[in-house]
Amino acid sequence: MFSKTGDGWFESHMGCTANDIVKRLRKSRRINKDQKSDIDELIQDVRTIKALEFENTLKMHDWLEENSRIVRAFSPSERDMKALRKFADTRKVNLLRSFKQWEMSEEILAKLEEFDDVWGDDEKDAWVKAMQGRRDAKMMWKNTLHQIDRLSEKDALMVRKASEYLEQNGAMTARAIYERLHEESLTTKSMTSNKLAKMLSMYGEEVDIMDGVGRSTFVKADSSGLILKDPIAYAAGFLDADGYISITGRGEPRAGFIATGTRGRAHCEHLQKTLDCGILQLDQKVYKDSQRSQHRLQFYSKADIRKLLSALEPHLQMKKTQARAVLAYLDEQDKLRKEQLMKVVKFRNWSDDTTKSDALLAEWGVDADTVSKWSEGL
Repeated sequence: MFSKTGDGWFESHMGCTANDIVKRLRKSRRINKDQKSDIDELIQDVRTIKALEFENTLKMHDWLEENSRIVRAFSPSERDMKALRKFADTRKVNLLRSFKQWEMSEEILAKLEEFDDVWGDDEKDAWVKAMQGRRDAKMMWKNTLHQIDRLSEKDALMVRKASEYLEQNGAMTARAIYERLHEESLTTKSMTSNKLAKMLSMYGEEVDIMDGVGRSTFVKADSSGLILKDPIAYAAGFLDADGYISITGRGEPRAGFIATGTRGRAHCEHLQKTLDCGILQLDQKVYKDSQRSQHRLQFYSKADIRKLLSALEPHLQMKKTQARAVLAYLDEQDKLRKEQLMKVVKFRNWSDDTTKSDALLAEWGVDADTVSKWSEGL
């Protein structure tokens, strides 16, 4: 299994690449000549692990394994393999185009090798085009895997510096990142925080930047998960933006986080690990033909809900009242008060939809001020 960042075994477990280790071992071999044979065996072990890593990367997708000969012909670097593990699925079309381009050029070269007579102008032109076709295929492979290389040197530097800031500080907004870049005189004249947000959304994943919770918020991932300096505050922001707090018709408190796509899955998995509670429901299809999967981190038991809401309530903005009402509901014994708290939660959840909230008030035979009074003291 590879980490979510696509790092290989050595990067995830030892914090450096296989090439770095081999270089250190070779340097050590020059100094410790009496241990040459042992060091040579270690170098061979490193190469064996890298070979296994290469094979396992190709086995991640059938179409990659079917084109393993061409991938080897591209002489992929460690950077290429990391990008392949991260983006093979989402960039499949262009990767397959590069394989096809290489295959067509190889077929032409193979036919030319079988040509017995002296090459004429047509054969020479065909050879030149086939060789150019192979170069184009390699370039297409590189450009597909490393789209950040399309950026100008200045823009690419901003993306990489943003990655450093997120590693140091945890989740940050695009505006906060822009201000840091501006302080260091790294922004261009045309750059704004909005443009930076779009650039980070498009190219940030190549340096392990992910969209965070909340508008124009970003977070960095490493081999162990998301880098969060204040995970509880971050979880509260997630619950406010993409979560829910409710009480079912049968009086059962519920809470949970909902997210979509690969990034959403990473958020849900990391939160469960951080909070040490909740039940993961991954890779659910909301619609039959939908390409994006939905992921949920659900809280059903009273103990889990109490643990979640007690920790997050001080940091909540939009759902603070619902959290307080559910916590009070868990300890309340009076049936009438429990019903009031249930209605407070339901009304607050629909407060942005006047049609629905007005319908609830009509159903209950009360006005909004009455519901507000039920909320007093929470």
